[in-house]
Order: sequence, then C-alpha cells, then structure tokens
Amino acid sequence: MKTSLALAALLFLCGLSAPALAQVKIGYTNVELILAYMPESRAVEKGLQTFEQKLATKLKAQEGFAQGKLAEYQDLEARGKLTPEQRAERERELQKLDEELKKAGADAEYELATKRQQLLDPVLQKLQNAIDEVAKAGGYTLVLNQTTSAGVSTILYGPPEDDLTERILTKLGIPVPKEER
Repeated sequence: MKTSLALAALLFLCGLSAPALAQVKIGYTNVELILAYMPESRAVEKGLQTFEQKLATKLKAQEGFAQGKLAEYQDLEARGKLTPEQRAERERELQKLDEELKKAGADAEYELATKRQQLLDPVLQKLQNAIDEVAKAGGYTLVLNQTTSAGVSTILYGPPEDDLTERILTKLGIPVPKEER
C-alpha cells in the first residue's frame, strides 16, 4: 500500500497520469564516463592546462614585482631612510599592489572558468546530440545521468538494457572500453 501511495504521489508531483507513465521509457547513461573517453575532452584538458600556465606566469610576474616593492620598503624602513610621508606613500603603494594582485587572481579564476566553458561547450553539444540520437532510435522518453558531479550515483538500479552508455560511445565512434562491457 505504501508503494502504491508513493508511486501515486510521484506521478502527481510529476504531472503524469498512469496511462502517461505507461508511455514513458526511461534510459540512463554515465555522462562523466563518456566524457572521460571522448578524445575532445583530452584536448580540452590540454588547452586548459596551457591557458592556466599562461595565467599563472602572468600572476607570478605580478607577485614578483609586488614582493620586490615590499622588500625595498622593508629595507628602507629598516635602515631608517624613509620620512613619515614616504613611509605612508610606500604603504599606500603596497596596499594598492596587494589589491591589484587579489583582483588579478580573481580575474584569472574567472578567465579560466570562461575558457573551460568555451572549450567544453562543443564537446558537450556533441555528446548531447549523440544522447538525443540514441534516445530517439531506442524510443526513450527520458535519459537520466547515472552520476552527479559529486560522484554520487543517482540511478541506484536500472535494467542493464536501459543503460545507454555503450550505445552512446558507439554512436560517437569511441571503442567501448573492455572494463565497461
């Protein structure tokens, strides 16, 4: 009885009636696994590594400049070569450099995220097209992702014949890894 009530509640929340549910065919796949085997994903990772190295080099140069200014200030301060006005000016300059470094770090993170999305979009679109084609060919109404980004499985059980992962890999022209067969 509890199962019937739970199913009825689920159908109600989803806006499905029992006859509509009978027409629904659900498949599932492991998107993360497919992405890991797509050659384009490796190219994206290499491109991101190169881009990240360029950003890191730029940030290190800025940090080096700021550290040089700090060392210069500390040396002059230790030798008593700064007037109170010069000290205040140097401290303002160091504060400004620190703020610029923080902003540059935040900008670099944003640029990296933007670049990641820019490089991943075509790969994700290709994957989505393959999922769409396999789903339509198999008469599937819904295709769920087996894992979430946190790595927690959202499909706890599903009939093996409704696992579309191998079919999608084949559609993409990617040999099905032996451990997946």
